[in-house]
Amino acid sequence: MTSIASPRPAPSLAAHARAAAVPWVVYAVLLAATSAVVGVIWDISWHRSIGRDTFWTPAHLLIYASGIIAGLSCGSLVLRTTFAGTPEAKATGVSFWGFRGPLGAWLCIWGAFAMIVSAPFDDWWHNAYGLDVKVLSPPHVVLALGFTAIQLGALLMTVAYQNRAEPGD
Repeated sequence: MTSIASPRPAPSLAAHARAAAVPWVVYAVLLAATSAVVGVIWDISWHRSIGRDTFWTPAHLLIYASGIIAGLSCGSLVLRTTFAGTPEAKATGVSFWGFRGPLGAWLCIWGAFAMIVSAPFDDWWHNAYGLDVKVLSPPHVVLALGFTAIQLGALLMTVAYQNRAEPGD
């Protein structure tokens, strides 16, 4: 005796709408956080196997892409929230210098700024003091604080989005 399985019901339009409702900036900051981690691991192995090379190594570009992606995406989110945001978006945001945006976005912006500032600081450090004896030179600490802020900001933005989601989303 054979049984004919009934076909699975197609996903509802509401399910597609909920999936599409995840803001693009959440994906962008998650990409930025991942880019920083992969870039740092790659950079450490690069320095151990090849040594210090130019700033323009693929690992460095991946690390600094993290700051650029997070800074631009969260900067646009803050500008959009400030000037064209819904009352709900403004109410859930944090105000800084007259601009409003999610706390996670502010952390990502600060982290991006710290990362970008650390690049010329690191170049100056190497020109003034030579190669790093240890990994934690002052410019590397600024860089680490920057990408840690981006990771924490990405986490906060993701959790905040999940917290505001409707039951069943």
